[in-house]
Amino acid sequence: MRTEKPVGFSASFHWLNATQFLGALNDNVFKLFVIFFLISVLGGQSANDVVFKAGAFFALPFLIFTPWAGWLADRYRKRTIIVTAKVLEMVVMVVALTGFYLRRPDVLYAALFLMSAHSSLFSPSKYGVIPELVPRDQLSRANGLLVMFTYVAIILGTALAPWSANLMGLDYRHAQWICVGIAVLGWLCSTRMGPTPRGESTRRFPIWFLKDLAATIWSIRKDRFLLLAVLASGYFMLLGAYLQLNMIPYGMQHLQWTQEKSGYLFFFAAVGIALGALLAGRLSGRNIEFGIVPIGALLLAMSVTALRFVPAVPWQIAAWVFVAGIGAGLFIIPVDAFIQFRAPRERMGEILAAAGFLGWVGVILAAILVKLNSVLNLTAGEGFVLMGGLTFGLTLVAFWTLPDFFIRFMVLIVTRSYCRVRVEGGERMPLEGGALLVSNPVSPFEAARLVATTQRRIRFLVDPAFVTGGMGAKLILQGMGVISISMGDSPRHQVLAVQSARTALDEGYLVCIFAGSDSAEAGAFDRFQTVFTRLAEGTASPVLRVHIGKEQQGEGSSRHWGRVPVTVRVEEPENVNTTAREIWDKSG
Repeated sequence: MRTEKPVGFSASFHWLNATQFLGALNDNVFKLFVIFFLISVLGGQSANDVVFKAGAFFALPFLIFTPWAGWLADRYRKRTIIVTAKVLEMVVMVVALTGFYLRRPDVLYAALFLMSAHSSLFSPSKYGVIPELVPRDQLSRANGLLVMFTYVAIILGTALAPWSANLMGLDYRHAQWICVGIAVLGWLCSTRMGPTPRGESTRRFPIWFLKDLAATIWSIRKDRFLLLAVLASGYFMLLGAYLQLNMIPYGMQHLQWTQEKSGYLFFFAAVGIALGALLAGRLSGRNIEFGIVPIGALLLAMSVTALRFVPAVPWQIAAWVFVAGIGAGLFIIPVDAFIQFRAPRERMGEILAAAGFLGWVGVILAAILVKLNSVLNLTAGEGFVLMGGLTFGLTLVAFWTLPDFFIRFMVLIVTRSYCRVRVEGGERMPLEGGALLVSNPVSPFEAARLVATTQRRIRFLVDPAFVTGGMGAKLILQGMGVISISMGDSPRHQVLAVQSARTALDEGYLVCIFAGSDSAEAGAFDRFQTVFTRLAEGTASPVLRVHIGKEQQGEGSSRHWGRVPVTVRVEEPENVNTTAREIWDKSG
């Protein structure tokens, strides 16, 4: 499909990306330094205990400070908060340096706590500032880039920590200077960001943050999609943390590797996450492709379960870890972008903080689950099986609750596989809010070509008599939220169908009806006029005519690799005074 050239990002966004890259790099190098050092001091039998404590100390500050960081992000300039967080990071790395020199586990655990406090201060501002730096139609792409570079940093950190530790003879006093240097570079990058607007929130400081967090989550319950996105973000943190923390015991048990060498396994997950994030950003285009989420979740469930049964062959294990990473990247990008898109601007930090808090509850749970492996005498591989089963079950629940996202995405993929869709006037399709689309008369499955031109969800009004393909086709259309209406229906059913379409329009969906002067069906225009009038009357939603058709065969329009060339043309919005007859005559 022909796509528009994406708008370039500002220099401030690139400096934000560099700041986040260096922060993620330092988080992972430092945390692994601490884990490796403590296991070497306390012995290999302490691996699960050290991993549990390190995970807990790193996650606890996010539970304490994230709600307050969200309040700061809504009230003050996010750039100021980001720069302050980077100053704190430099101080923490010097404290950790002291802990390595003194060989004091308590000082190192305290440094992990403080490093996490820095990250919790940084996180809501980092994600909340993205809509201030990029256009709304580039949120998925921006998040894809940010996550991709974050996991490139994790990749480098996962490799750099054991490599540099071995290079320096496992002397972590010298290795820690790397973390000090990275912190200084991160602060320098943060200072290059341009000014950002001051927050507009007047919300009081959340002293009793648990009560305020509960109120925040309760307040978004009516926006089911936003609530599910917040919960999905939290679960991703649980799964990702478990994957990272359990990987070291897994490598030690399954491959008989040292703790330093086992740390390399997460390298492959990080590569997969980076690629999955980039792919998710590209698939989402100008909007947010929620249908990717269940695909990513299924890949995650399948691959982490496979780790229990794969032979102790490094390349096979690395391949499954890589697939798990791709699934994670596909999963999280639409979720994060949707939260940033859907959350009210004045409450962005508050809602991101709630999502972050739930995520770090997940990280604590991940550390507890790793610890439980020892208590229950489970191997790390068996722990992966349990997590994979839980993920698969939750994916089925999500699919059952919101089937249209996934079905719409699969229709899009299938349509693009056999059609080469050329879009004219695609920029006229609104990125948000309702719009009434009037298409020329085509079959329901030809109308699927319209789905391939936009990531927006479309509610079609379709006469079921024209649906071929049996019960399976009708179930697909039902899953997509197609509204059934025909001349043979009772007047009450027709009224209810039109009311359902009008409700969808008012809720911000695209609603598509069909019209055309070449229709020979008796009473077709009268039915169109009735439906059109009831939908268009009293609404501020624009009316756009859409023409769907195969390109004329000729020079430059032949089949491309066997795909049928199709043109979808979106016309200029109709004048508010345009009559149903005029639109009907122009829609042949």
